[in-house]
Amino acid sequence: MRIAIATTLAPFIKGGAEYLAANLAQACSAAGHQVDIFKLPFLDRSADSIQKSMDLSLQEDFSLWGQQADLVICLKFPAYYVQHPCKTMWVLHQHRSVYDLWDHAVAQGHSHSAEDIALREQIMALDKRVFNSVLQNFTISKTVSNRLKHYNHIESSPLYHPPALANAFAMDDTQSETADFIFAPSRFEPLKRQHLLLEALRLTKHPVKAVLCGSGSYEHHLRNLVVHYGLQDRVTLHTHLSVAEMISHYKNSLAVFFAPYDEDYGYVTLEAMLAEKAVITCNDSGGTNEFVVHDHTGYIEPPEAEQIAARLDALFMDRNLAVSIGQNALHHYQSLSLSWDNVLNQLLY
Repeated sequence: MRIAIATTLAPFIKGGAEYLAANLAQACSAAGHQVDIFKLPFLDRSADSIQKSMDLSLQEDFSLWGQQADLVICLKFPAYYVQHPCKTMWVLHQHRSVYDLWDHAVAQGHSHSAEDIALREQIMALDKRVFNSVLQNFTISKTVSNRLKHYNHIESSPLYHPPALANAFAMDDTQSETADFIFAPSRFEPLKRQHLLLEALRLTKHPVKAVLCGSGSYEHHLRNLVVHYGLQDRVTLHTHLSVAEMISHYKNSLAVFFAPYDEDYGYVTLEAMLAEKAVITCNDSGGTNEFVVHDHTGYIEPPEAEQIAARLDALFMDRNLAVSIGQNALHHYQSLSLSWDNVLNQLLY
């Protein structure tokens, strides 16, 4: 079968979406299919740039190719607007700014312009039409499926998949250790909320350390917070770690902190479980809470520095507890039976 994977391209940004597309293509190829990834440019700078990206996707007719694809698997807005008679959705997320993040902004007192409102109405109408016209609707998590149901009244099936570093963990035979630092790998963006970890560290009663790894618009703010809170001796920020270094940090950490706001899925959660580490997350962190079982595989806390600080202190003082929770996390991950074979069985047949 000839399979086209339709996704978007944002310059100089590489994250979970890019890993998912690449690993899906690799799985399709390994199963004997011809596959290509088609990345349509997407700029989220203004209503006008979003509209242009939408128009470009709407005009892209995959059925006109000389070597026509047998199936198009669509991953992201607005790439899922491309035309093809055999199209399946496996959606990472919709355009969140007009869905859950719209409500989040309103709750924080933000007002939207008439242009924003018009664009939102257009996107919601288009989404409903497109999702109702495809072969199958899958999402990457219950969180994304719940949004699709809530805002568009569309039924969909969550389809879990292995995280980006799953193969690297499988090939690594080093043993997990328990040091005194919390590992927090994620893009440096406001929604990832690394500031909660820094705010908690300044309240801990014990010298818990933290290692942050990522890149993004929030980096300068986070570095300023480290200085402002006097945490220079306890916090390290990396903008890049190799795969081997990432796995080493996962495996040698006391626990992993990953508490974004309403995350779609969250590779960090699953990779922490593979490393036998407890995940500290928050009760509004979305997809992470589909995998973290409070007090068993990790901890689900309110997004408040005091509560997180108390949890950090408890783990710092009881390394046996940290090890036990980490072991539970690995066993829970193994019980999920995540595999690309299962993904393909759902998407292709």
